[in-house]
Amino acid sequence: MKSRLIYAGTALCMLALCAALYVSGTGTGAARVHQHEARAWQPAAQMRADSAPFHTQLPIVQIDTGGQDLPWSPSLAERNGNAERTVRCVFSLTDGQTGDNSLLDEPDVVSQADVRYRGNSSYFFYKKPYSIHLVDGDGAENPLELAGMAAHDEWVLNGPFLDRSLLRNYLCLNVAGEIMDYAPNLRYCELYVNGEYRGLYLLMETVSRGEGRIDIPKPEKNSDITSYIVRWDRAGKGDHELDNYAFYTFRSDVSALDVRYPGNSQITEGRLRYVQEDISRVEKMLYSLDLTDGDKGLTSELDLNAFAEYFVINEFFRNVDAGRFSTFYYRDARGKLKPCVWDFNNACDNYIDYMWDEAGFTMQNAPWFGALLRDERFVTAVVAKYHQLRRGVLGDEYLLGYIDDTVAWLGDAVDRNYSVWGGVFDLSQYEGMNYLTPAERNMTSYEQSVQQLKDYITARGAWLDEHIETLYQYCSASKTVNVLAR
Repeated sequence: MKSRLIYAGTALCMLALCAALYVSGTGTGAARVHQHEARAWQPAAQMRADSAPFHTQLPIVQIDTGGQDLPWSPSLAERNGNAERTVRCVFSLTDGQTGDNSLLDEPDVVSQADVRYRGNSSYFFYKKPYSIHLVDGDGAENPLELAGMAAHDEWVLNGPFLDRSLLRNYLCLNVAGEIMDYAPNLRYCELYVNGEYRGLYLLMETVSRGEGRIDIPKPEKNSDITSYIVRWDRAGKGDHELDNYAFYTFRSDVSALDVRYPGNSQITEGRLRYVQEDISRVEKMLYSLDLTDGDKGLTSELDLNAFAEYFVINEFFRNVDAGRFSTFYYRDARGKLKPCVWDFNNACDNYIDYMWDEAGFTMQNAPWFGALLRDERFVTAVVAKYHQLRRGVLGDEYLLGYIDDTVAWLGDAVDRNYSVWGGVFDLSQYEGMNYLTPAERNMTSYEQSVQQLKDYITARGAWLDEHIETLYQYCSASKTVNVLAR
């Protein structure tokens, strides 16, 4: 009790220092669209009577490969060789915004698209995710607005599969979008490939530059100085990986930073070098005594509030890959570094290889975040942000109600999805690539899967309520003195 009072007192003392960084707890961009609440996607009172196989309030996405097979390999080595091989397809989206769509309706969007399977472990799932690059007849980028999301040419069709609740990305990314400046927008849809029903998918924005996405300026002509987006992921996966400070000092484990913007058409050796030097300079600050220097430390390079929000969101949902894999940072050359959330399918004890229960922290082991926790200003920002969000969009009442409302709204779409993929609830079919390990972690019905998610959120919130102030241990003098002296 005494130690908790000390932590709480420290937080109150530091709060004044950070007060200017806190806003209402919602992002500063456009209002977030929660599809299950929006009028456009409410089921029509009475579906039309026609000969279509089914009617749905959701957008219908169709992909026609023209008889071609999408490249796929059962081995990891061969998969990496196929990673960027695409097939030119016809992509269409039917979304009349009336709450009643059918296959007999004229599509609202039709475009050619370069399509491939995507993902790491999800690449090997029975239900595969897709990368969609919209192009015109000449193969040039063809940015289009899809289901009310800002026009762009790069999209993802995420197929919730190991997440048997079908909810994690929809819930977590939308909650993050209410908190951060930007989180990728997404819409449920139902997918047909070559006329065959493939289930419930999430049409998602990629983490990319563009109006309505990460709106950073393009580099000026003949200049090496550039705004940028980088991604932490498995080493060897990226096209433009950096030899940055955390990488060559072996602080990044098996992950590496890859430049995602500027892309292939705009990246130059000079711009790549600029990003590498900029990142390395930030990292040298993070891993040195400069971290706590008011003039050249934490707050001079990083958006403290954004990093605190990212930490809280990923710790709350226990997204154990965050900070190491599928982790994006971006920087307007005129401003500070910010993080961007991505991919919560593994969150809330849904990691395929082993269990992560409601107790403990994981972000302290991720590159950058272990160093950030040595600064009391960051810990104070995290603790204050956590308590603020628990009174709102991270509160039990809000989250459990959100889940119930989404499940009720999805309705028959869940049954249609599991008419194709329902075999995963039969544990006699258990094998390691499409099920959680060990076998007993897997639910045997959709209802159990939803309840597991709700129970986890409740237990995780209770544990963090009790222990969030213990993060101050990481910035205590006894904890940091040996690290700082290296």
